[in-house]
Amino acid sequence: MPNVIVRRFMFMIALCCLLFLVLAMDKSVWGEEVNSDVQYSLADLIAIAEQQNPLLKAAQEQVNQARARELQSASQLAPKLDANLIYAHEYGGGIKESKYRDTYKAALSFTHTLYSGDSFEASLRAATLNRKALEADLLRTKQSVENDVRKSYYDLQRARAQLRVAQESYDLALEHLKQAKSLYEQGVIAVNEVLRTQVDVSTAELNLIQAQNGTRVALNTLEKAVGVTLSFSQVPEIAPKEETRLSLPKIDPYATALQKRPELVSLDDSRKAAEELAKAAAGQARPSISIQGETSYYEDEFFPNSDDWNLSVIASWRLYDRGEIKNKIEENKAMARELLARIDDLRNQIRLEVSTAWQNMESALQRVHVAEDQVKTAEEDYRMALRRYVEQVGTNIDVLDARTALTDANTSFVNAVYDAYAAYSDLIYSIGASEEDLMSADQESNVEVGKEGAR
Repeated sequence: MPNVIVRRFMFMIALCCLLFLVLAMDKSVWGEEVNSDVQYSLADLIAIAEQQNPLLKAAQEQVNQARARELQSASQLAPKLDANLIYAHEYGGGIKESKYRDTYKAALSFTHTLYSGDSFEASLRAATLNRKALEADLLRTKQSVENDVRKSYYDLQRARAQLRVAQESYDLALEHLKQAKSLYEQGVIAVNEVLRTQVDVSTAELNLIQAQNGTRVALNTLEKAVGVTLSFSQVPEIAPKEETRLSLPKIDPYATALQKRPELVSLDDSRKAAEELAKAAAGQARPSISIQGETSYYEDEFFPNSDDWNLSVIASWRLYDRGEIKNKIEENKAMARELLARIDDLRNQIRLEVSTAWQNMESALQRVHVAEDQVKTAEEDYRMALRRYVEQVGTNIDVLDARTALTDANTSFVNAVYDAYAAYSDLIYSIGASEEDLMSADQESNVEVGKEGAR
């Protein structure tokens, strides 16, 4: 009996140790606790998305598939070496008489294509171009993910700023309600003014609840764009006035987009690949020459002692296929012409996207300046309306209207600021360049202007 108790005790200790090791090795269990207080900037979130976003992972796997197909095409140009080991047993006499009843064969064969009519070489070039096209698509997918993260980040900052505006409006409404009740108790105003102020407080509270829900939705959108779970504490809050002022980049956006957009590279590589596939199909109509060699052992015992070998040079030429190769060539040429037309259409599409993004950013920047002046005016108007109401020179309606105007002005300013950042992100995406490229272009432009001034 004591031995049984000892064994159970040892078993429980071993089970506890195993559970501790599993928890210690599980990085996801401890990672959230360790990283819960880590704050991520926009650049950090973009870097995380490049590692975690499922769309990028899928696009990378497409590139890996294309690279594997490229290596398969390259293997057609290399010699092939096969080994065979055969055992055969003959039952009965049969029509064909065999030398042995039990036959053992061990063979080593060698095959290599000396000339394929440029079919294998063209297939390899086409596979390489297809791989480069998918790499360009991967780059565009990366830019799309970065744009989604950037805009989702600014949408979260927008939602937080709108929440602050709603909270400030609610606090002002409560303060005004206290003043209205105080004046009513003093017999200065009628009860209907208190009731109207209470209605305004309820409206401000509803707006506050809606703004709180908006922040949660914005955080969920950012989580989807990044590909990981985030908390509000991990994304620091930035007030609109603390954001860096934006300006239009000093570049020709359309000319830069024609150089930077990966889709143009992808379509052009796909067009060249279609032309190479047409050449590969044409090569199948030419003669092909290959060499084959085999050394084998063939006897009635294992392992055979005597060996045979042969060497063959094979030339083949397809004389008639009822237009199969011709139609395959025409198919790939038509694909190349289709892609050429798509390239022209894409250039027109890029021009539209760039001009739209440029005009949206230009308009948003103008709205920021107007909205900023509007906030200053609304703040002064509310301050004067409230003071006049306390001194019973103004009315309650004046205060309510002034506070509504102030809330609208603050909301407009928040929307203008983050519309500008969203337009800037769309401009970067439409050009196909990174933010660093635009900054370096601005610096080079400033240097050129400085040189002209010195002259």
